[in-house]
Order: sequence, then structure tokens, then C-alpha cells
Amino acid sequence: MSSDRVQQGRTAATRPFRVGELVITKHELHKRKRYLEITSEDEQRLRAVHEYLVPHLDAMVDRFYDYLLAHEETRRILTATPDRLERLRAVQRQYFLDLTSGHYDLAYLEDRVRVGLAHQRIGLSPEWYLGAFNKYREIAAQVLELVLGHDAEHCHRTLNSLNKVISLDMSLAIDAYVYSAQEKLADRASALEVAHAELRQLGEAKQRLTDMIVHDLRNPLSGIVAFLQILGEREEGLTDQETIGLRAALSRCEDLSHLIMNVLQLSQAERGELPLQIERVDLVELTDGSVSAFRQVAERTGKQLSFRSRAGSLPTRTDEGLLRRVLYNLIRNALQHTPQGTRVEVSVMAGPPFHISVADDGPGIPLALQDRLYEPGALRKAGLSGDSGLGLSFCKMAADALRMRLRVESKPGRGTRFLLEDGEDLSRRHRRSATPPPARDLSLLD
Repeated sequence: MSSDRVQQGRTAATRPFRVGELVITKHELHKRKRYLEITSEDEQRLRAVHEYLVPHLDAMVDRFYDYLLAHEETRRILTATPDRLERLRAVQRQYFLDLTSGHYDLAYLEDRVRVGLAHQRIGLSPEWYLGAFNKYREIAAQVLELVLGHDAEHCHRTLNSLNKVISLDMSLAIDAYVYSAQEKLADRASALEVAHAELRQLGEAKQRLTDMIVHDLRNPLSGIVAFLQILGEREEGLTDQETIGLRAALSRCEDLSHLIMNVLQLSQAERGELPLQIERVDLVELTDGSVSAFRQVAERTGKQLSFRSRAGSLPTRTDEGLLRRVLYNLIRNALQHTPQGTRVEVSVMAGPPFHISVADDGPGIPLALQDRLYEPGALRKAGLSGDSGLGLSFCKMAADALRMRLRVESKPGRGTRFLLEDGEDLSRRHRRSATPPPARDLSLLD
């Protein structure tokens, strides 16, 4: 909002004007003057003293700007451009003249609103603008006492009349700020609505593309895996080298299958549509089975993979398939991003709170990367991964859906430890929130 957007009305004192949603009409003018008890006697009283104040006008302006320039914020604003201060001095001189003119019509009100908008445009906040009005009062009162000091009663009445007009100006200045700000907010809200609609369209397009990619990859991949499995069932005809190649091909197919599922379930989680199948699960059995699935991979890459649990069984209720995929991703990451000879240990601790740990004694994760670890593609962008970099993003979203906490402990050169912990504290947070939790609390069963 700027002063040029105020409806013109200076040529006719009876012509209404608008500031945002506020329309200043003759009726509005009379209402404000009536509320502040500005009477014809007040106007006459100020007209009578006007000629006595004119000789003091330049001194009043100088004192006023000495006050403004003594404060760093207003000094910075007033001297932002070479000619701003002089232009504002001229405007201020005219304002002091108008203040005691005794003519407070629509043209006067519009001029006051324009001044308010001009101050807003240059960045003067209401606190400083209202402080300036207080300085007006002080300077004007001192000049009036100088001019009318011989008649204390007349001086008091004149000062009271002047205070009423200054209060009228203050109300108009506040309106200029408020209604201009409301118009800006309305413009921003409209821009946000447009941006939201565009974002929604992009999200829908992204989802269509994701669904298409997942569909177009899963079907041929299933056919390739089936063919490779049939080929592997042949008892004769494959050399040792061919058998190694077949196993490697099946392993790559499995990696690709996990990548496809990561893409699919990340997309579902982003939309808040990640389906959960809550059932009774033994955490020890689930974790041990997840480790067993990677023993051959660990052996082929020259790494030691082990499982440890003091408890023989830890029953709970959770989504078995989703939790297994989280464990698969964490174990696979530990094996992929560490050198030959690394030891990887997966453990389950009963707690409370219980937790599942995937730890390695590899090179660790750079400190600068740890805050961005769960961003899609963070490892790949940092040159630490050759894959899609979606695994940890998926793990974080899945852990949140399962009401678990996923955190990392790592020091460069001293290994890395990922912890999946019981989300007890997270549960309390959900209970304090008005938003229903996305899944049942994950807690151990008796």
C-alpha cells in the first residue's frame, strides 16, 4: 500500500477517499470530531493563535528534527537518501502550519493519511511515529506558553484544542498503518493461495510420476528375478564364475526392489498415507532374521556381521514389514558405506525404553553432514554414496510413523551407531497435541 493508492480528494473538501477497506466520508469526519469533542470553538481558538505561531515555525521544525536525529533508528531512516531530510523538513513545516489552521475537513484528513502512508513506506514504525506526536505536543505547548503566557486560562484552552487535533491526526495515522497492513496481508494471502495451488498441482504430478515409475519398474523386475531364480535352480550347467555372477545379479535385483519400495513408501509418507499393519511381533526374532538376510553379503564384502540380544524374546505390537524394511536399510547402509574388515553389530536391548542398534567401527560420518543426514540424497550429494540416498529418509519417515525415534551417534574415525528407540517421549508429545497420533503407541507387551 502506498500514498498514490489513496483515492484522490484534495481538490474538493467534501470528496470521500479510501485507505484499504476504510472509507473516509464526511459522515466519518464528523463522527471522529464528535468523539474527540472537536468543536467550532476549538477551531476558532486555533485559527486565532495561528498567526502568533508562524514566526516560531522554523525553530519548531528544527527542534523536532533535532529530536528525531538524536535516535539512531530514525536518523538512519531520515538520512537514507541525500535529499530525504530536506524534503521531510518542508513537509513538516507545512504540517505545523496546517495543525493550527482551524480547517479540519476531508482534505485535511486525506493529507494526514498520506503523511502516515509516507512514513510507513520509508520504514518508520508506529512506535516512532507516535513518539513524534508526543514531541509535537511538547514543542507546541512550550511555544503556546511563550506566546500566550500572559493569559494562563486562554493558553490552557488553546493547548487542549491543539491536543484534540493531534489526537485526530494520531487516529488517522494508526488507521493508515492498520489498513495498509491489512491490504498487504490480503495481497500476501492471495499470493500464498496461488503458490499453494501450484504446489498441490506439482505434488499431484509428482505422485503420478512416482506411481508410473514404480509400476513400470516392479513388473519387469519381478520377471527378471523369476528368470534368475529358475536359472539358479539348475543343478548342472553353471560354472563357479557364472554362479557368482548369478548371485550378484540377484543381489542387485534385491537392491533395486528395495529402492523401488523406498520411493513408493516415501511418497506415501509425505502424503500422510503410509499404511500400517499393526500386529504382534517379536523384536528379537525380527531383528535376528534381518541380520541373517545379510550374512552372505557381509561375507562377500569381507565384513563381520553379528547379532546380540540378552533377551530371548521381546514381544510388541508394530508393523512387522515396515520395521523390517527400516532394519534392512540400516544394515545395508552399514555394509555399503564401510571398508573391508569393518565389524557391524546389530543388537536389541530390552530397556526401558527398548531400542534396536546398528553399530559399526567404520570411518564414521562427517559432523557437517549429520544434521542433514535424513534429507533425501544427502549422502549422495556429499559423495559418500553411489545410490539414490533415499534409504535414511525412508527410515526416518517410517520410524515416525511407527512412533519410534531414529537417531545417530557418530564421530569421524570412531564408527557410527544408529538407534531405533521406543517413542515414549514422542507419545507424550502426541497426547499433548490436538492432532491424533498416526499409529498406536509402540510398547512392549507382557
